[in-house]
Amino acid sequence: MPLPWQTGLLGYLCGLFAGSHPLSATVLCVLAALGLARGRTLLLVAVCFGWGIVSGMMSTHREDGAAWNTEARVRGVVDDVRTHPGQRISILAKDVINVDTNATLPGRLLWSWSDPPVLPWSGQHFESRLRIRELRGRANFGLSSSEEHWKRLRVRHRAFSQGPVAVNWGREGAAQRVQLLRRMDESLPDGQSGAVIRALLFGDNLLLETDFVDRIRRAGLSHSLALSGLNLVLVASFGYCAAWILGWFWPSGLLILPRQKLGILLALPLSLVYLWLGDFAPSLLRAALMLGAAAVHLIRGSRSHPQDTLFVAVTVLVLLDPMAVHDLSLQLSVLAVGGIILFMPAVADIIAPLREMGLAWRPIHAIVLMGAVTVSANLLILPVQILYFAEVVPHLWLNLLWLPLLNIAVLPLSFLGLASMFLSPVVAKGFFFLAAKGVDILDYGLTMLDSSGWLQAMAVLRPQGLQVVGYWVVLVAGSVLMTTKRPRNASVAFLGIGLFFMTVPSVWQEFDKVRDQVELTVLDTGMSQALFVRGGSGATVLVDGGGGWGSGYDPGRALVGPALAWNHPPGVDGVVLTHVDGDHLRGLFYILDAFDLDWFGWSGLVDRTSDSRRLTDKLGQGLWPAREVRAGDRLVIEPDLWLDVLHPPASEKGISENETSLVLRLVWKGRGLALLPGDAEKKALARILRASGPLDAEVLVLPHHGSKSSLQPRLYDRVGAKWAVAACGPDNRFGFPHPGVVRACEAAGSTVLTTADCGAVRFLWRDGQDAAVHTARLGAWNAD
Repeated sequence: MPLPWQTGLLGYLCGLFAGSHPLSATVLCVLAALGLARGRTLLLVAVCFGWGIVSGMMSTHREDGAAWNTEARVRGVVDDVRTHPGQRISILAKDVINVDTNATLPGRLLWSWSDPPVLPWSGQHFESRLRIRELRGRANFGLSSSEEHWKRLRVRHRAFSQGPVAVNWGREGAAQRVQLLRRMDESLPDGQSGAVIRALLFGDNLLLETDFVDRIRRAGLSHSLALSGLNLVLVASFGYCAAWILGWFWPSGLLILPRQKLGILLALPLSLVYLWLGDFAPSLLRAALMLGAAAVHLIRGSRSHPQDTLFVAVTVLVLLDPMAVHDLSLQLSVLAVGGIILFMPAVADIIAPLREMGLAWRPIHAIVLMGAVTVSANLLILPVQILYFAEVVPHLWLNLLWLPLLNIAVLPLSFLGLASMFLSPVVAKGFFFLAAKGVDILDYGLTMLDSSGWLQAMAVLRPQGLQVVGYWVVLVAGSVLMTTKRPRNASVAFLGIGLFFMTVPSVWQEFDKVRDQVELTVLDTGMSQALFVRGGSGATVLVDGGGGWGSGYDPGRALVGPALAWNHPPGVDGVVLTHVDGDHLRGLFYILDAFDLDWFGWSGLVDRTSDSRRLTDKLGQGLWPAREVRAGDRLVIEPDLWLDVLHPPASEKGISENETSLVLRLVWKGRGLALLPGDAEKKALARILRASGPLDAEVLVLPHHGSKSSLQPRLYDRVGAKWAVAACGPDNRFGFPHPGVVRACEAAGSTVLTTADCGAVRFLWRDGQDAAVHTARLGAWNAD
């Protein structure tokens, strides 16, 4: 049982989460109070819950001042630098001013830079010409928004740069940590092995390749390359090794200071050095605080429980920064340790007989123990992983192969290489070379598995918040039942409560489902387009998948897949591709790889890009029927619900381009619901207008994101849509939707919505009723 102050901390944490997850946080707090609190502790939990709500509100920074949307020469100070795979960095800048007007930017600036020629450091001054825009993250139903994350960090504006940019950097000397990283680079081997060593020692991901990181992710080994408590434990173990060696040469010294106390005293400074190397990453801070709490108990001669040290670490972190609870790396770190604390005592007792069966069984015991630790650490993480990433990795067994190599060879050799740089660069290169060989083994093995198709993640249904709460309640109640000989009635009751919350939302949703309805959702994928149609039976067709022109971001995995799997099984009945432009196609590859699919529809027209070749290769595998459709064809979603193909004609034999886009009309019981013209421009739209078929629809998804090249007032009049939607990014450089398009649509009686302003837009029709319109950013929308 937690101590009263620990139960109060749980209430405080629930209060901090109540701002973003009010129902789930409140229910979790009530269940924690009922299960863990008694008498006055119940009042303590209630007070701490309210304190958490107030702290969360007070810690949410709201910057005053008008938003900047301008290109200007600015001056500022680098506050933080974050490195990302694929040679990208994010610079958080403070004290940013417009050099010409002397105006001060409200809050901090997020400056994203691809292929930077230099790596700046915290505290460095800069001056450069940047295009600054108000930060607006993509907003979709059921998905967390990056905009809220950055607002918690006082970031309200952003800027982008690519490659060499004219910047006047201040003359401040590089921080010692940066100097050490630069010096280490001279001794590291080239390629991904050297990049991995940088990541393991400094948390610097700049030189990691996106393909390599993706293989690591699908192998379930991402945690091993992050700065984690596991790494810090290894560093701390060097202190214990030093204590053992010192005791060997000076046994009488152990009479003054016992080996355990000596070991932890030697481990603390080493851990602090690694904490500094890792730039005080949240997961490292958590582990260092746990180690410090354990050291205090040991020096005082009191007994230390892992549960107590974890509570101490979390308490310190959230009291210093209440918004730290929203840091995903810290969440995963705390949950992993919590899972180990919950389950490993019982599991260790179960497998203990293996260790007593003789020396031959010791390796088996070690392997089983390592596997149990891996599973225990992932149990509490699982719902958070699904909630954020909409997939699970079925390859935890790879941890049993990689983690021993990492902990026994790669990490120790990397640390030895770093330490020996001050003694002999040649020796340092030797240690780094040996450490790199371990990474090469990992890379080779994962590449072989990937080429054989054995390294795929599984897309899964994303749960609601109450289902996550129920899952955690089941695990906690189950761990209590595992450690007691006779089941306690309270534990059994909470097990039932957890199962109730896990299942009831889905059951209720099924019973509450209106069979006679149709949903059309235009997703917010930035400067690209993806939308899906879902009938009353749940049948779903995805039209386009969004995309981008960079390789470091996959909207299919980040947005489209999770949006489709929100309270819905990870599958689509059909996928329709309007044309092969990257901003419509690239997000589809993840869907084709990870989701269940019945059929694929497209025009059959390709271009000369690598995206086209990748698509045709995928279709050539014959995994599902691929149908080439033209004007006059019909794609049935459900009985009485279908997509009529209006363009291109059967005679079209050219290449895939805007003018050969598929144009679709969504029809339900003969009622025109929506016209979906892809990127069709004036020539294609004129051809459609010359046709004799019906075009009337209640929603018009503006062709080519609302471009002037698709301006066609006759089409808007003919369609007669009540709503027109432009799928586009905020303040995009193309100026979409064009003001002329907006004026023409409004003249035709349409209300124009943009995903840039509204986020995802959902239209819900029920038989005989007008569409109900909801937006992810602004809520329900009323045209009147």
